[in-house]
Amino acid sequence: MGIAMVELDPMESQVTPFFKYLTVEDIPASEREGKAVHKTIEVCELRFAGDRQYAPVVPADAMYRREGTRVITYAERFSEQYRQFLSGATQEASGTALEELTNYGITPAQLSLCRAVKVYSIEALNLMEGPQLKVLGTHANDLKEMARRFMEDRSSGSSAQREIEELRQRLAAMEANEEKQAYETEAVGRAAEGFREEAIEQAAFAHMTDEQIKGLIKERTGQAPRGNPSRETLLRMAEEIVNEGA
Repeated sequence: MGIAMVELDPMESQVTPFFKYLTVEDIPASEREGKAVHKTIEVCELRFAGDRQYAPVVPADAMYRREGTRVITYAERFSEQYRQFLSGATQEASGTALEELTNYGITPAQLSLCRAVKVYSIEALNLMEGPQLKVLGTHANDLKEMARRFMEDRSSGSSAQREIEELRQRLAAMEANEEKQAYETEAVGRAAEGFREEAIEQAAFAHMTDEQIKGLIKERTGQAPRGNPSRETLLRMAEEIVNEGA
């Protein structure tokens, strides 16, 4: 069995499924034919970490569990490996490859020992206890310690990565807030400048009476304001005339 690795629930790493074809006798057909009739079925061999002897084989379509009225088969339980089996690809065990313990001191002989007792991942090794662990013999404690250190380091690394990501998000939020404040400050500045200019323009006519402003408007446009406009309206009309002339 070729063993590649894929990240899954650590508890699943205690069980390594291996789908294969198995030829068995078809009893009903044999009885009908009066001779042995065989058929090929899909089965799943379950390999348990640290257990050399126990490796049950179940039909791929056998029930693993029931959820209400829905039946979950072993093919569905290990759907990724089942798809790999059907496509002829290497069936991948769950967890992190034991080779990742090289920097922690694992030797080729220890790797071979682990595979011999159906331990294919660091997660599986880390979870082994009691009789399971004893199958590793004199290497048990060393291997268990390597797995523990690896899991601890990975957890620390994950925490550090989360902290870095949170810091990046906070910085991004701060930058966005600063940009927003700068935009709002600029907008307020533009508005204030507009008000200031308008006030200056209005101040230019503040010393004039309403009649003088009307005279100015008539002089510039050739027509006096109609009706009896308010002073505010006269000031606005005067400003527009001046701006158009500019």
